[in-house]
Amino acid sequence: MAAFIQLSSTTFTSSDSTGIGGGVLAWASLSRSNIVGINLRTSTSNSAKKRLPPLAMLFVDFDFTDSSTPSWVRIESNVQTKSAVDNPSPLQMDVKHWLSQQQTSSVIGTSTQLLSTTTITTASAPTRPPTKEEIALLQRAFASFYGTDKDVSKAVELLSETIDTWEKTQQPGDEIAGLFRVRGDAFMELRQPTEAESDYGKAIRYLDEPGGENADPEERPASRLGRARAVRTLGMAASPSQATQASKDYEMYFGYISRVDDEEDDNDVTNNKKGEGSTNVVSAAIVDGIQRNPYAAWEWGMVQRVAGQYANAAEVHKLAANAFKEIGDQPRSIICHLDEGLDLAAGLDEGSKSGEVAKTKKTLEEAIDGTVGVDGRDVELLQRVVAKEGEARIALSGVMWGSKEKAGAESQFGEACGRLDDLNADYQAREQDRLKKGRMPPPKVQRLGFSIDDIVGADEASCSRFKNDKFIEEKLVWPSSLQTKVKRFLTLSR
Repeated sequence: MAAFIQLSSTTFTSSDSTGIGGGVLAWASLSRSNIVGINLRTSTSNSAKKRLPPLAMLFVDFDFTDSSTPSWVRIESNVQTKSAVDNPSPLQMDVKHWLSQQQTSSVIGTSTQLLSTTTITTASAPTRPPTKEEIALLQRAFASFYGTDKDVSKAVELLSETIDTWEKTQQPGDEIAGLFRVRGDAFMELRQPTEAESDYGKAIRYLDEPGGENADPEERPASRLGRARAVRTLGMAASPSQATQASKDYEMYFGYISRVDDEEDDNDVTNNKKGEGSTNVVSAAIVDGIQRNPYAAWEWGMVQRVAGQYANAAEVHKLAANAFKEIGDQPRSIICHLDEGLDLAAGLDEGSKSGEVAKTKKTLEEAIDGTVGVDGRDVELLQRVVAKEGEARIALSGVMWGSKEKAGAESQFGEACGRLDDLNADYQAREQDRLKKGRMPPPKVQRLGFSIDDIVGADEASCSRFKNDKFIEEKLVWPSSLQTKVKRFLTLSR
């Protein structure tokens, strides 16, 4: 279904409801002062089934192939709005009718007065429809978050008021879930992951209650991915239970976006059903999901490392490396391979068998060798590859020292320090040259806190930093087991 709504001064443009439940965006997209015509038409074509991924999924990592269509919600002035929604709720179908009745002071008070063709199943019916003032408040919230005059803090304030109203008046659960998810996205932009995690959790609870089945299909994966990324942003500060839950959220997300149905998959490795989280990896459906979004797969491996699931983390990072390789992204593929080796190193302890130690050393050595010849136009990405290589070499030195390979450990450490110090020196020289010539600095992309592109780069690369506990825990996300190995080497070799 497509709707064309002309607003008096502000227009929302999208190819869907941004994943929010049926009536919310319809209410938010209608001007309180000037409703011109609403032209509805239905379509059963495949293109009509394509949906706009919600904000939590709108990153460069999202795979828009097949059933997903890239689209951004934007706000413009005096232009036409297009909104295509599948399976609309009765309120969405008839909000124009209701608002027009408001204009003549005829308030519709019951759901039977709405011109509907479907029925919303909720725990309890809304006590009343939202007022025009409440709709206007939601409009302002969306404008503050998605608009050109963006004010995320203001958006959070307005969304909080709207959520309070929607809950008090018992609006449909799918709509309340959508509002919590959007506010979670806003908290993520404000770098408040704890608050975001809470909101995504509330969205998930509403989606799991009666009425949640009416939500846009993208809401569940978006909420799961959002909560997982909020925890991923915490790094080693996340508790084991948080990290374990985030790992399940990532797994469920990949199950949701997969094109393979586990129930029909004879090659299912773990026999876990789509949507049921587990600590076991990986089914064919999950592998397919990873291929569609390897960025999120790398993140999944990192939260598994925090959760102490080192073998699983290594396997997921290996799959992420293969997925990046398939799309021709050699630098990020190498980063994932290096992290695979780091996961295995973190999993070693005093009782590890010689075969496990040998596998870890081989994985790290092969990944390090793989950095040779990596090229590309993204200089900062290549610098991150070198920084990750140095990290892997230092971890390998700790593993080799524990295996009483003193010469090999010293060699790897020396090579790592040379590479990292050269990388940082080159960065500093480039900066000095830029300042001397009066050139503008390159545009800085805001770090998301959870992405593979947020890892240590040339500006932070330094061999001496590996003596800083805060650096290796917060920046590198090294668990204590891996820190201990390297500390033993650094202490005894100095």
